[in-house]
Amino acid sequence: MNDDGRQYQGESEVDNLVKRFERMIEQDDQRYFDLEEFEAIISHYLGFGELNSAQKVLQYASRLFPESLTLQLREAQILAGIGKHIQAIPRLNNLLLFEPTNEEIHLTLASIYSQIKEHKQAINHFRNALKVSDDDMKSDIYIDISIEYQSIGEWRRALDVLKQAISIDISNESALYEIAFCYDKIDCMNDAIRFFKTYIDENPYSTAAWYNLGNTYHRLGKTKQAVDAYDFSIAIDNNFLRAYHQKAEALTASEHFADALVAYRDILSVEATSAYILCNIGECYERLGEFEKAEDYYKESLEIDSEFTDAFVGLGVLADIQSQPVVAVRYFEHAVNLDEEHQDIRLLLAAALLKLNKPKEAELQYSIVLKKDPKNKEAWEGRIFNLQQIEAHTAALEALEQGLVVIKDNTHLLYLQFVSRFMSGNEAKALGQLEQLLTHSFDSASRVFDLFPLLLNDERIAERYSSLKP
Repeated sequence: MNDDGRQYQGESEVDNLVKRFERMIEQDDQRYFDLEEFEAIISHYLGFGELNSAQKVLQYASRLFPESLTLQLREAQILAGIGKHIQAIPRLNNLLLFEPTNEEIHLTLASIYSQIKEHKQAINHFRNALKVSDDDMKSDIYIDISIEYQSIGEWRRALDVLKQAISIDISNESALYEIAFCYDKIDCMNDAIRFFKTYIDENPYSTAAWYNLGNTYHRLGKTKQAVDAYDFSIAIDNNFLRAYHQKAEALTASEHFADALVAYRDILSVEATSAYILCNIGECYERLGEFEKAEDYYKESLEIDSEFTDAFVGLGVLADIQSQPVVAVRYFEHAVNLDEEHQDIRLLLAAALLKLNKPKEAELQYSIVLKKDPKNKEAWEGRIFNLQQIEAHTAALEALEQGLVVIKDNTHLLYLQFVSRFMSGNEAKALGQLEQLLTHSFDSASRVFDLFPLLLNDERIAERYSSLKP
């Protein structure tokens, strides 16, 4: 459609056309625009998502050029844009009768079918577009096809198509990121490593390839190889922020906190100081036992963003480590108020409340967590321990019945059940349960006896425990 027509590529030229048309409408005037000028104005509005304006131009232009197939295509695109997909499809199919090899019609249909989750139809139209598209478009169309396969869970077919995209345009970074994603979905990390290594052999200066290789090693827990890959990516492009951040996260996750500190400081050399980075530096100092420095960085983080939740959590953890539960509770409560949906913060708050001997307040936090996340193992364990601390063993046993239905075969909960049975007087049943637990899950016993060391003062329990020691 109008392949031989003039192109409106300069923004100023198109802007002038748009202004001319808008003045004509405002002044209720009559000015001449040819078909290609109307197309340029409509495309301008579509590009900025101004569908109503595009529709007004289309209605005006269609009265002057009712036979224009391009205007009919734009009409279908506008219909799709305002959610009227069912009306757009027959118009586009009708246009295909006149121009069956028109790439834009096929791409528009493919986009519509994708939006209405008719992914196989979308794939068909993308493939039809592929047959008639210019070479510089083919690689991106292959990515579109891959995304449709991903939408229906055909990850290996998606991978094959992405490799076709790379074979056409080896520099297509979007395809590299999608390939990494697909390998992750099918859990074939070693295959991913082989792919990226082969790719790097041919393209040693690809930042995206080194970066994705680093991510793959990171997922496998191979921190050294991951960091080396990120470093190569950074060496090629010393402003590649993604690699800096992933390197720091990999070092933090593997508990190389001193190295992580250096990595976070490197980030500050290439991007503006943020509350997030300062908070992460604070955490590294915390984990290294340098509490004063950690506190300074957490507070500096809050100077940048006074509502940065993680900084309040960090200050709470610091206070808790240093046996300051009153201070810890204050910080955790503030963090909960900032992010009520963050269940891990409530668990920290509940644990701190237990240290202040505030079981009712702790129970409230555990209840809120379990209402949101009934399978939260840590919340169940904390709640039961809380009830046992106040010797509410009947309530603990009732809660355990509920918890063991939701979280089956939880060894620690079963040990806690033994504790409450024994403490509530059902000693025979409790000792029988203990013997079973010690026989099959002896390694988990030390945890419950650390919580309740006085149990070992009972000769029956101590004898069973010592007799089954490896």
